[in-house]
Amino acid sequence: MRLLPFNFDRLTESEVIITNVAGFHRCISSDDLSTLVYEPSLLDCEAKEDLQSGLFLAEGADSSVLSASLASGLSKRLMAEMTFQPVYMIIPTLRCDHTCSYCQVSRASINASNYDLDKSLIPLIMRKIRSLSQPPYKIEIQGGEPLLRFDLIQAIYDEAVKVLGDSFEIVIATSLSLFNEEVLVWSSDKPINFSTSLDGSGLVHDANRILPGTSSFTKFSDSFWLIKERLGADRVSSVTTVTSELIDNPHSLINAALELGLNDLFVRPISPYGFAGHTFEYSISDYMRFYSELMASVIDLNLSGRRLTEHSAAIHLKRIFNPGFSHYADLKSPSGFLFNSLLFNYDGKVYGSDEARMLQRVATDVDLSFGHVETLDFTANTVAKHVMENGFNLVQPGCESCAYQPYCGVDPMQNISLFGEPVGLKSNSFYCTYHKSMFRYLFSKYYSDCTYKNMFDRWTDE
Repeated sequence: MRLLPFNFDRLTESEVIITNVAGFHRCISSDDLSTLVYEPSLLDCEAKEDLQSGLFLAEGADSSVLSASLASGLSKRLMAEMTFQPVYMIIPTLRCDHTCSYCQVSRASINASNYDLDKSLIPLIMRKIRSLSQPPYKIEIQGGEPLLRFDLIQAIYDEAVKVLGDSFEIVIATSLSLFNEEVLVWSSDKPINFSTSLDGSGLVHDANRILPGTSSFTKFSDSFWLIKERLGADRVSSVTTVTSELIDNPHSLINAALELGLNDLFVRPISPYGFAGHTFEYSISDYMRFYSELMASVIDLNLSGRRLTEHSAAIHLKRIFNPGFSHYADLKSPSGFLFNSLLFNYDGKVYGSDEARMLQRVATDVDLSFGHVETLDFTANTVAKHVMENGFNLVQPGCESCAYQPYCGVDPMQNISLFGEPVGLKSNSFYCTYHKSMFRYLFSKYYSDCTYKNMFDRWTDE
């Protein structure tokens, strides 16, 4: 009888999570971990069979078969992660009417010049999209505030119909401050959805998302309701970035969500890019206290019959329980850079991720792009190639021994931003600390409380 390689993390004094490169896991007692490591033959028959089925233990003639199965499991995971089916992002303008406190340097002044996409590039962008992958195509319109150039959004849609046919959908990421009847009527019969931001209550939202001369939250909520009532609730979604104004009062976010009739939340900490790096005023421990309190309210609501899904948790859970789930660029190995996202910037430059173009705004001495859309070349830029080569957490120091490595990813752009290179120092890594905390929290709740388990199972299957 011999052990197959695995990593572990202690959830409590008496419980341990063990994982292997094929993505299997087991939650076992500390005593069973000791027995497994030092005297596996002493495990009872049921435990032995369970650990063999999870490829943690091999015995006799099956030993070589189970070793090969472990390698095969790793191979299947990597192949799924390396599938090239990106979300195509287009930036019609970098200009924005907001001056948000945590903006990740993805904006220019509303009156600035030379920050809008040249309309003549749109047909070429669409032809590139069609040539690079198979339908259906997902296109995200980002900014700046993209509705400042509604004419370019309309041109993008018209060209998409001409070049891509009916095999695409468009998501417009907007504050909704400029949403109006014209946009609503135009989008009503088209495959167009809206993604927006909800920072909490009106006070919190207005404190973060500053709109000179008026309330950002009032414009947001008026437009949000208009979309829900005229187009349908499934046409608009929201993301919440947790700031210091919200961190001590998670219930204000719950109350705001209920008042808006939301069935979904997507909650995340501030990413330490650009201006946000200067406004990062809490630790991941603070964030997880906020998140635990928020989730306690979420489960109370679900137990009372009010369905509410928190999608950050759902994505982490799908990474654990659905081996083929690899549709979230921020939580992949190799990283989602290029594999899951391709961004056409307002200036015609093409980037492998939104984070790369954000970082480019401050890292002006290094070219992080794949060049201009007219001369697009995925092999010419040695910096981009270096980023991709360092996108596998399996071989990164600190990740190779982490219990959560099979489910986690890497963020080379965040590491470049914080450490100056794409691998980074895991012990000081914001990305590492956050995602390890999330996996540890979710595993702990899943295996200690059946109410959480039932809710998490439902979210994983959705």
